[in-house]
Amino acid sequence: MGLEFDLDWVDDDVVPERIYPDTAFIFARMAGATMEMVAPGPGETILDLGCGRAVDALEMARLGSRAIGLDPSGTMLHEARDYVGDGNVSLVRGIGESLPFREHSLDKVVCKGALDHFPDPERTMGDIALTLKPGGAVIIAIANFESLSCRLGKAWHPIISRLTRRSDERPPWEIPPDHTVKFDYPTLVALMERHFHIERTVGVSLLWTAPYWGRILELMPRRVQRQVLSLLDGIGRRRPSMSDVIIVRCTPKT
Repeated sequence: MGLEFDLDWVDDDVVPERIYPDTAFIFARMAGATMEMVAPGPGETILDLGCGRAVDALEMARLGSRAIGLDPSGTMLHEARDYVGDGNVSLVRGIGESLPFREHSLDKVVCKGALDHFPDPERTMGDIALTLKPGGAVIIAIANFESLSCRLGKAWHPIISRLTRRSDERPPWEIPPDHTVKFDYPTLVALMERHFHIERTVGVSLLWTAPYWGRILELMPRRVQRQVLSLLDGIGRRRPSMSDVIIVRCTPKT
């Protein structure tokens, strides 16, 4: 059976119209924690898979790496070209299930917040394993749809539905229409272990999108917001199965 790809996907719905403190925090921490796991080095060839606007690819290029951004969406690549300008990032239109690179040609591959859009993540992992150099690394950052906040949301949903009588909004524990896979900690670990050795796994944030959590944070002074969010992030970092985002770094099997 053939795979279906959205060749004109746009990220307009990724960021909600209203940004609560927990949302602003998780987007910033996810970017920072992913880059920490990638640890771009001078001269390394790094693929930003599902690059979107190529924000991460440009950051890696600024750190001295040879950055390549790959995305199937012509619309997003157009946005990426405007964003990177002359920032020394190579942009390629392609799919993760059939990477257009020679075997053992990449030092690292990073895929942040995109793998659950791919029609066949299993096939993608197989292709990444072939293109990585021995001793290379793949870093995956993905939303956890069985996080603590998702579990709390499910438990509270019947009560909240009766109180608010709102049924038009998609619950945060259900994957959006443009997602193809519902990832959680066991699902991600099992996928990666079939193709790689897991080197390190960390979590990012706790309680993102939990019922009324963003509104509660807005009532706090900003200093207190930062302290609370940082404390929860520290707990989530050590408990990736409960965290809002899971980041895993793996190396190829020999």
